[in-house]
Amino acid sequence: MKIIDLTQDMNENTQVFPGSPNLKILKWSTYKMDEYDSEMIFTSTHLGTHIDAPIHFSPTGESVEKIPLEKAVVLDNTKVLKIIKNDDEIIDVDEVKRYNIKKNDTVLIYTGWSSNRLKDKYLKKNPGLSEQAAEHLANLGINLVGIDSPNIDPAFDKKFKSHKIFSAKSIPIIENLTNLDKIHKDKFIFIALPLKLENCSGSPIRAVALIN
Repeated sequence: MKIIDLTQDMNENTQVFPGSPNLKILKWSTYKMDEYDSEMIFTSTHLGTHIDAPIHFSPTGESVEKIPLEKAVVLDNTKVLKIIKNDDEIIDVDEVKRYNIKKNDTVLIYTGWSSNRLKDKYLKKNPGLSEQAAEHLANLGINLVGIDSPNIDPAFDKKFKSHKIFSAKSIPIIENLTNLDKIHKDKFIFIALPLKLENCSGSPIRAVALIN
């Protein structure tokens, strides 16, 4: 079994959306003072590789602890869509329709954007789904959608149309994936478990692909 880590590293330099708090890791105890080591963390629930629960953009949607485990542990029916995009480009509906996506599929979109993660434009120029592409996937009844950019919407869309479309259909969103280009097989197990945070709109996750 080969394990591919699809998760960004998290540290105090991890990029955040303007206005969001940076991750802070505070030393709480030490071997010298307490005979054990521990830390405190202060972070947004939408930092790094994370899941957006439907409540993030839908007041009546599920909070993160209510996302069924079957949505986060996918034994089959995960498709990686390889649609390379540059600054401010959209993923249009025709590009998505080229893939044989069916009801309950988990859809992960590789745009190549994760290679820009340490650049200033990573958060300001990212590609994302067009409104029509999001509607197409939502209407198919997919299980979950993920992308290797910080935002399922293109950066210029300040109304977050795709977020709202998926949230209205109770479809969780995963953002800031990485290493999707290392998945070369059609069949694999996808795991993306959030913390069980009550009444929260999202959570950092550890996302992996298990390939036999």
